[in-house]
Amino acid sequence: MNKYIVLYPLFGVLILSALLHVYFMTNVQQSTPRFKSAATHGKLITQTETTNSIYHGKRKTRVGLKNGYHSLKRDDVSQIQTGDRKNRKQLALRSNSERVLNKLMKPSIQTKGTYQLDDPEENGNHLLKKDEISQIETGTEKKRTHFLGLKGAWGRLGNHMFFYASLRGIGDAINYTPILSRTDPILKLFEINLNNSVDKFTLNNNVVKGEKCIGIFTKDLMSPINKTTNITVFGYLQSFKYFQKIESDIRKEFILKADIKARVKHIFNTLNISHRIKVGVHVRRGDFVNRKGTTVATPSYFYKAMNILRQNLTNPIFVVCSEDKKWVTDHLQFNDSVIVHESVEVDFGVLMSCDHSIISSGTFGWWTAYLTKGTTIYFKGFPSPPLLGCIIPPDYYPSHWIGLE
Repeated sequence: MNKYIVLYPLFGVLILSALLHVYFMTNVQQSTPRFKSAATHGKLITQTETTNSIYHGKRKTRVGLKNGYHSLKRDDVSQIQTGDRKNRKQLALRSNSERVLNKLMKPSIQTKGTYQLDDPEENGNHLLKKDEISQIETGTEKKRTHFLGLKGAWGRLGNHMFFYASLRGIGDAINYTPILSRTDPILKLFEINLNNSVDKFTLNNNVVKGEKCIGIFTKDLMSPINKTTNITVFGYLQSFKYFQKIESDIRKEFILKADIKARVKHIFNTLNISHRIKVGVHVRRGDFVNRKGTTVATPSYFYKAMNILRQNLTNPIFVVCSEDKKWVTDHLQFNDSVIVHESVEVDFGVLMSCDHSIISSGTFGWWTAYLTKGTTIYFKGFPSPPLLGCIIPPDYYPSHWIGLE
């Protein structure tokens, strides 16, 4: 038996080692975190690092949810376990949202600040700035994603006023954005909103729609099309019916610039007629004298029109504007008339600032009368054949205007 006494110390060491092993494993299991609900949010990652020495109980634990390329920290997982449902969803989805946002942010930094006008923003000859596109698409009106342009713009001020007003009216009817060139002559006279304007434009991805003739209201232009394309309109568009539903808006657009308004006021004060009832008289001659279809008004027409207003107005003053100053001096110089002729813009401002109108031929006089809002007498002899077949008076002249020959 004495031979086994030597083995007693060895047995003691083995028993002590076993006891220490059991004690160590019990503590490690108790310290390892367990999450029952984590499986619903992603794959749970648990990593425990222990030093090699059994005499050191230091452990490093990293716990997280595997979600894409992101691992939530241990504190975040605790929130997932104990927080409300909203917080759990936000934490679990945070990494995906951040990665998507990062992908979007990288190309946006490199994006240029200009866009070509295609469908809906391309325009072959012009680049609209980013803020201009925003102004077009986020105004008080409905969002409009396509553009309405004009195939050629010719003529003088009156023609361009019809182009602009009619495009505005058509665009409103079919929910398109009209485009105005920044070199348009109407910009010299009026405070036009330039949000939807460009320097030069040729719409791509478009369809072309035309009117029946110069002064014939073409109802088809006011009807929407079933194609998702831009539209180019061809024609003169000289009918008030294109924009009669937005008349108040058009009048607000055609407001005189401050310098023109000041010049008109100075003229009225100089002539001492500010306190008088003013009747604007426009006499169109020039290229209309020898052109077929553009009959000019005779002196007798003006005499009749002026006499009618003399009988119905109290002490009116007739303000006569014309490029043919000699003709009006020879025929329309009276005690109750004054002759004014400066620039096109000032003459227009003078006539539209009067209370009533007498007009002869052409779009210049037409617009001065339209913006005056008082009584208007127009020359019924315009147009004449062959132009008469291309201008229908009820489409060209408002019904409350008075026709006279």
